[in-house]
Amino acid sequence: MTAHVCRQCSADVSVLRLDRVEGENSGIHVTIEGLPVLDCTNGHRRFPTPDFPLEFIRHLVESEALDGVTPAVQKGLFRKRLHCPACGKELSAVAEDRRNGRAHLAVPEGDPVAVEVIVPLYRCPACDKQASEPESGLQRDVMQAVANAFRSAEIPPG
Repeated sequence: MTAHVCRQCSADVSVLRLDRVEGENSGIHVTIEGLPVLDCTNGHRRFPTPDFPLEFIRHLVESEALDGVTPAVQKGLFRKRLHCPACGKELSAVAEDRRNGRAHLAVPEGDPVAVEVIVPLYRCPACDKQASEPESGLQRDVMQAVANAFRSAEIPPG
């Protein structure tokens, strides 16, 4: 813990574990259980350390929560389309399935945090393989979904 008083009101702070925090972006849904926050007696919240949000996202992207997700290949200059990474055929424009991944991430201040990530999948009409959105978009949308989860828990950035 970085300080024992709130930066906003100088009240005493304690570590609080949030039961369930959720966020979504572009079809990617993130559920976080047991997220540690510093909570003051006046209800102000902040992260346990200044670099906590970035480290949390980095650990999540590298975790087993996204294992088994094969990113599609994006082609096109003006009209971008998703293509199967296995056979190269264009994928359906609508996600037909989803993959649920879970991970337990080590965090400062105690027990690991349980995270579930739901990723939409597109099916190839030619070879029947499934793929997610391209890797860059997938990571961006996971980061934004986590940021939306933090925002829903009323934890200000920084």
